[in-house]
Amino acid sequence: MKTNVVEKGKWERELEVEISAERIETELTSAYRKYQKRLEVPGFRKGKVPLRVIKARFGDSIRGEVISDLLPTFLEEATREAGLVPAAPPSISKLEHEPGQPLNFTATLDIWPEIEVENYEKLAVTKMTHEVTDEEIEEQLKDLQNRQASERSVERPLEKGDVLLADLQRVDDSGVPIIGERFEERRFLIGEEGAPSPDFEEALIGIQAGEERVVRFTYREDLPNEELAGTQDHFNVSAREVHERVLPELDDEFAKDVGAEYETLEDLRQHIGEQITQRWTYISDQRLRSELVDQLVEKNPFELPESMVENYLRSMQQDQQGAAHEHDHEHDHEHDHEHSDEERETATRRLKSYLLIESVRKQAEIEANDEDFEAYLAQRAEEIGLKAEDLKRSERLDDLRRELEEKKVFDLLIEKAEVKEEKA
Repeated sequence: MKTNVVEKGKWERELEVEISAERIETELTSAYRKYQKRLEVPGFRKGKVPLRVIKARFGDSIRGEVISDLLPTFLEEATREAGLVPAAPPSISKLEHEPGQPLNFTATLDIWPEIEVENYEKLAVTKMTHEVTDEEIEEQLKDLQNRQASERSVERPLEKGDVLLADLQRVDDSGVPIIGERFEERRFLIGEEGAPSPDFEEALIGIQAGEERVVRFTYREDLPNEELAGTQDHFNVSAREVHERVLPELDDEFAKDVGAEYETLEDLRQHIGEQITQRWTYISDQRLRSELVDQLVEKNPFELPESMVENYLRSMQQDQQGAAHEHDHEHDHEHDHEHSDEERETATRRLKSYLLIESVRKQAEIEANDEDFEAYLAQRAEEIGLKAEDLKRSERLDDLRRELEEKKVFDLLIEKAEVKEEKA
């Protein structure tokens, strides 16, 4: 194989490749013999068709198929031999081959950008801190208490905080039932935060089992379902049962019911406080990382190869659609999809972030040695409830090493940064 690289732009390259006639002929002969075993040609027994006949009748077709099948392998070998790392799959711009002659083709590609990051010391960032309050812990306890509540049927009008079991029939403006819009044994916790329509619940206060009401109400303007948000609706509500919710006492027995690891209510409170602290620490770390990346991008401006961004966007789209959706469409549709400015901006930022963090890692000579990696695996295994040995057999092992190296990079950036603390 012979290669020649022509620089066409900052990242764009043309790769001229020549594959020897001997190698092509070897591949063709192998293909002819495979066809010889299964071809049926009048006048010859199956598997006994002479190679000269196969070449004469099917040579052009077989040669085209063989070259098409081998091109990805040739491309991979050629880019490796030329020392190029493609930022996206190369495209063939010229292909020439005559029987008995070398195969010549030209591939157009963008190379993976090698960025030399500057100004990564003394970045000015803000670290968010948070001191857990008793009120936060009590709020979490109250939420747990509500989730552990029991219910009992009562013979009284519905009050806020009760549960209503009811059948619903949607009706039109004149009160006529709409066919196909009946919903049976629906459950409503009256006064629950985030209810689709507080008006609907307010109109049901005072209803008793066996009673019917026509309720006209408006859905919340901020309802996630945009088709319903702010719209009006009418239902005939038939109450089946009213349930009173009974909250358990907040004591040591309650704590034991929540989890066997808690002996006392104080143990549970302490655990809740630790969880809140962990959440705030995670939020603070993510915000700090985001600020560091923003400053690295700002202080190190560079353009990405367009094909690199497009390739990343296609990958994001495929991940979202899933394999089943891909098979339902011609793959050319991927190229027809118009990506929004927001999607393109997100892809560009992620790619630049990766390249800059990787550049810092190389310049600072940061690596995850075996001892550090073993400790990190043990920590991650404990967090996700696996054994370290099981995690070592995971397909994500390389990703975890990269994750650790990235953590070390951010630790270095934070160590060298000018960090101002801010209470949240």
